[in-house]
Amino acid sequence: MRPALLRLLRRPSAVSILDCLVSTPSGIEQLESRYKCLRCQSRSVQQNTGLCQTQPELVDDETPARQRRARTKSFRIHEIEPPWSNASDVGLDDFTKLLKLQPEKLEFESDVGHTDDLGTRLVDQPSYRLNFALWEVLLRYRQRHYGDEGTLEIWKGLTIRMDSVLLPVIGERADFFWRSFISAGLKKDSFLKDLADYALELWEATGNRWGGFYDSVVGGFLERGMLQQAVEWHKTLQNPHLAHPNDILRVLELAMASFPLSDTTSLIVPHRNVGRRMSPGVRAFQDICRATDGHHIYGPVISNLLKHGYSMDALLMHGFLTERQDHPRDFEEIQPLLDYAEKYESPGVFKGLQEYARHRFESQPVSNGPGKASPQDSHPKGKGGRWLKHKPTKDEFAARLFATHALTFDMIVGGLQMFGVRAIGSQPLREMAARAHGCQDLLEKLNKLQKADISIGDSVFARLVRKLATEDRWFLLSELVSTDQHPDVFENAALQESLLTQYYVARDWQQYNMALAILDLVSDEGPEMFNIHFRKHIAAREWSAAAKIVDDMALRGKTLANQSMEFLIAQVLTPRRRGVGPAAGCGGHAEDEVGFLFRIFRRVVPAGVFVPPELWIELLKRLGMTRRWDRFRELSLWIARYYAPSKKRSNPSGMGSFPPSGRSPAIGMGPPPSGPGDRMLERIFNPQMQAAIVAWGFMMRLSSKPETKACRIPSLIEQGNGDPIVVPWVRGLALLRELEREGVRLREQEIRRACRQRLAVLFGRPRHSSRRWNRLLRRENPYDVHQVLADVARAWGCSLFGDQENDVERLVNPPSSKMSQRRTHRTLFREVHFEKGAFVQSK
Repeated sequence: MRPALLRLLRRPSAVSILDCLVSTPSGIEQLESRYKCLRCQSRSVQQNTGLCQTQPELVDDETPARQRRARTKSFRIHEIEPPWSNASDVGLDDFTKLLKLQPEKLEFESDVGHTDDLGTRLVDQPSYRLNFALWEVLLRYRQRHYGDEGTLEIWKGLTIRMDSVLLPVIGERADFFWRSFISAGLKKDSFLKDLADYALELWEATGNRWGGFYDSVVGGFLERGMLQQAVEWHKTLQNPHLAHPNDILRVLELAMASFPLSDTTSLIVPHRNVGRRMSPGVRAFQDICRATDGHHIYGPVISNLLKHGYSMDALLMHGFLTERQDHPRDFEEIQPLLDYAEKYESPGVFKGLQEYARHRFESQPVSNGPGKASPQDSHPKGKGGRWLKHKPTKDEFAARLFATHALTFDMIVGGLQMFGVRAIGSQPLREMAARAHGCQDLLEKLNKLQKADISIGDSVFARLVRKLATEDRWFLLSELVSTDQHPDVFENAALQESLLTQYYVARDWQQYNMALAILDLVSDEGPEMFNIHFRKHIAAREWSAAAKIVDDMALRGKTLANQSMEFLIAQVLTPRRRGVGPAAGCGGHAEDEVGFLFRIFRRVVPAGVFVPPELWIELLKRLGMTRRWDRFRELSLWIARYYAPSKKRSNPSGMGSFPPSGRSPAIGMGPPPSGPGDRMLERIFNPQMQAAIVAWGFMMRLSSKPETKACRIPSLIEQGNGDPIVVPWVRGLALLRELEREGVRLREQEIRRACRQRLAVLFGRPRHSSRRWNRLLRRENPYDVHQVLADVARAWGCSLFGDQENDVERLVNPPSSKMSQRRTHRTLFREVHFEKGAFVQSK
């Protein structure tokens, strides 16, 4: 029937293969398809069955060529190493290959986890007892068919059935044995204890140990998230499995990977200082360090934590290690932590680290940084360097010689040689340049001085004179010689840049070009001098030209220096008092200043320029106080998207992620910020800023026009219904939800409190407010409290106040603080006693 079926099939069928698989006693993993077909392999197995019933001869007198021809080829899952050099391994390779083709025989030989029938197994014979090639075959079979229980049976065979069997500790076979036993021991504590005792006895008896025992046990528990067990086993295994206390570094990366940053949500207890808690894996490594004496691992630990994004853990580990007298060996080991704290931590944290570093390395000289030479090495030497060895003659005397018309140049040079002068200063050089007849004449005189072995030095003035003469810029050279500036002033780059700006504003192009030529020599900006021109335009309040320079720098892969950023902020932002909105800038609105800075920052921040979080907060405050909501929303979203972590913690699908029960999601219970981007978002959108966003969202005056009494919020688009129309005062809550989707951790308690305060201003009991906007919004409020609460829930995605909405009267009348009561009494007093000063006209 089967051949007829095959003839009827149009394509080759798998029926024949399935038939052979059923008929053959060997498993599919033991078939060697590269040499024989399945049917031939099956016949070969059946023919060799009788051969395996008795013990095979281990020594064959045939030649190696005949042995290769007669060797049964079979597919092997696990490669067996070449036979060992001892006598017990001779000929065993052929037998183990043949043994693997006999499942029944292999089952019998590997059943050694008991003491019954001693002498019936192959390993019971002295010649095979210590042959680990055979033990490996048995272990692999038991693992494949019985898992961890099979591994335990082989272990019992090695330690109970056999006597004084010492496992190997070197080589791939040794790694296989130890890893197999430890893998099973990690799931069964009693077996792991027996294995540890065996390893200790092996060390005491032979002085040998398997080098990966500590890493496999402690690291295995860390990988499984069993942190307490990892710490306890570290205490047990550190002697003798750790050659040096610093070897605990081998499990640091496993500790960090045990609980990744994105998986620590459920392990952090929510509280106000949630960002100051150490991640569980690093805390376990800290306990390991606490149980180890004499370690010096500060540099590798801090660098690895910062490298993998555990920045807050690095700060906490710094304090822990220094308390244990584990200090950085040099300044370079603490430098990355200082850089991080300066950018992303509070000034107090950075100052503390700075004081520690200064106290620790006060005896070491601080270098100028890579690529910066000391002042005495920054100028090239003259011919043979002799101008450094010879003190120049008195400038006044040499200058009078060059200014005397009765003396020719050759006479002056001869006189200087006669007096042994080897160098002249800037004043004689100026007099010589003033008497020259053009650039070519000046170059000839300079060459004569060089031939006479008289140096003109390497000052900025001397280099500038030679450069202008070489470039044949006689007009500018004349201006340089006739200027009233002392030649030593040319060394001051800051002064020359200030003069450059003054000349540019005054449109004095001759002096401007001279200052530009001087800066070309004394500055490190290069021929383009982008940063200098940028600061020049900022000082001249030419913002469009400054922005164009930034665009050109971005196209060329360059960016602004820190000096330019500091100058930009100091010149553009007008000062404001604390708690008071900014005054009008140069364009008539404070928003013009913020808009220009935002344009610059969008160019330079992606290029690597650091903007401190305090500056971002200031820009947001200025936009919020001036009620520029669209620009405020644009800036907030840009900041959140740029500093957002690579794996956002919130569902990007938006409002669909909120629970259907109506309860608010657990905001503020996310993992603590660890990466630089997380820390920036945490500091910029702090609880006070989130409350301010809610308050600024309510700061919108509603006119009599219908379009101002409702607005469409892009983030609340409903499917099939277009943009939802809500009360415009809830735009702050909608923006916070958008920021949450970009990775900002929201603080629900502060948000709820701020929203309740605004509702109290609009719908609470009448009270006198000292703020004009509060009185204005309450007077012109066209909404009902229930409508506003409904739109608050729509913008938030669920009920913000929960059961408090059942008592609206109590919700909109929160208890007043003592400060609020004092402020109200003060306002009433002013209303009674002052005719026009009852209220403070504040914004």
